[in-house]
Amino acid sequence: MTGTETALVSAGWLHRRLDSTIVLDASVERSVDDNGQTVFAPGGEVFRTAHIPGARFADLFAVFSDPAAAVPFTRPTVAQMASAAQQLGITPSDEIVVYDQLSGAYAARVWLVLRSFGFDRARVLDGGFAQWVDQGYPVADGDASGETTEPRIDVHLRDLTGRAFADLDEVRAVAVDEQSSTTLVCALRTPDYTGESGGARPGHIPGSVSVPYPDLLNDDGTFSTDRTRKALRASGIDAGSEVILYCGGGINAAGAALAFAEAGYPLPRVYDGSMSEWRAHPELPLVTGPHPR
Repeated sequence: MTGTETALVSAGWLHRRLDSTIVLDASVERSVDDNGQTVFAPGGEVFRTAHIPGARFADLFAVFSDPAAAVPFTRPTVAQMASAAQQLGITPSDEIVVYDQLSGAYAARVWLVLRSFGFDRARVLDGGFAQWVDQGYPVADGDASGETTEPRIDVHLRDLTGRAFADLDEVRAVAVDEQSSTTLVCALRTPDYTGESGGARPGHIPGSVSVPYPDLLNDDGTFSTDRTRKALRASGIDAGSEVILYCGGGINAAGAALAFAEAGYPLPRVYDGSMSEWRAHPELPLVTGPHPR
């Protein structure tokens, strides 16, 4: 995405085109368990409580991920994505807008998955559901309406996975090669990057720099090109840098990838397994503390 291209739409834009646009709600449910840990779950009830009229629920746990994979949020297979597209009644030629009811990263993850299978017209609602509500647009509740129960047509997908995602072998190779031209970027919050937040095997992948996804947003939750460019300059990342982003499970990294592209940088790839996969391999090193400047 370069020049005047954008993957973002405003709430006003979507409201004007709501009748001709397929809207996907990628919301998840967030709660706190008895140990004070934040827990995420499928957002079906969040969707039923309130959503943009006509929206269809995009289940990031069971539909836009591979539920049989070893780590959460692993991208779906081609067959799984084709099945999901048929169930939702979407094709690569459709105008699609994705949103969520949290930080926008969940919508960005669904957007990136769609993009990796040739849904070139998919975009993200800037500021998500909060912007829609703040501007006084109507809200619906209950189950989705207008969703097709039978596929409209056969869905033929292009598998562009390698252009959007990187795997463990590639990230490991970059991490151990001090001369690599690829920059690993951690989109987690700073305490998670440095290891101060604790937990099992804290820290970051060796050689990676810290660009927290929340730092790339305006105070109202919309994407900020100014803040993104400032953060990238501070990390020594320029428009010619090849970047692989990661986070805990490939969610915030997808949000950061969208922010990078909106700021005029080439769309980075996302390490699909991210820290969920990296930490599952005890032989893979982790580094604590800030990145040396």
